[in-house]
Amino acid sequence: MFRYLLILLFGCASLVANAGGLDIYLLRHAETQANATGTHNTVTSGAFSSEGEAQIRQVTNGLMRSRFDDILVSPTERTLYTIAPYLLQSGHTAEIWPEIAECCWQKDRSDNAAGVSVWGDEIRLPVTIAPQFVFRTDIPQRNFANRSYADGVAQVRQAADLIRQRYGHSGKTILLVLHYHSGAVLMAELLGQDREQVPHLKNARLTHLRQDDAGQFHLMTTNSPLEGGDEQ
Repeated sequence: MFRYLLILLFGCASLVANAGGLDIYLLRHAETQANATGTHNTVTSGAFSSEGEAQIRQVTNGLMRSRFDDILVSPTERTLYTIAPYLLQSGHTAEIWPEIAECCWQKDRSDNAAGVSVWGDEIRLPVTIAPQFVFRTDIPQRNFANRSYADGVAQVRQAADLIRQRYGHSGKTILLVLHYHSGAVLMAELLGQDREQVPHLKNARLTHLRQDDAGQFHLMTTNSPLEGGDEQ
């Protein structure tokens, strides 16, 4: 009995300690034809491979077991279509965050402290899935028009700052649906590490970051598969 009380006591203490932090789950979009073939263009980057189609079903089924206070998504079609079926089935909506759109793919990564992000073209949501998404009211409904790696870092740094301001020490759990490169830069910003030190995000896998009481973020799990199977 005494041992049971100790376990219960420490378990409750752990829950209270985490109540003032923040849990962030990063989900990279499902596999595209560009990911599968290595050929990147506007067509292959916007179309899913057969494996990607299966991953979307796995994401939809797997996330039904989870609870998120907010869902934030990059405005690209591959991220929107990855999460849209889950949003439809669960009755949730996701907020559009252009700050986590794909960027920073350039091989020249010098001078990343001098970047400036400027607004570009208007974000246009596909009509069939538009009801599952909402725009923020504090920014224009536009993408960023980055010209360099440094500009992309500046873009993602805005996302990291906004996450800290809006969600830091809130005790909430949030899901971000994003990309390979922007995800790596965001992890580096939150963890206080170089980009080369953070793990690579795999398609349709969850990576978990947790904020402690001191405000520091820690990597909890990397590229965890979503359970739920592939229902045909």
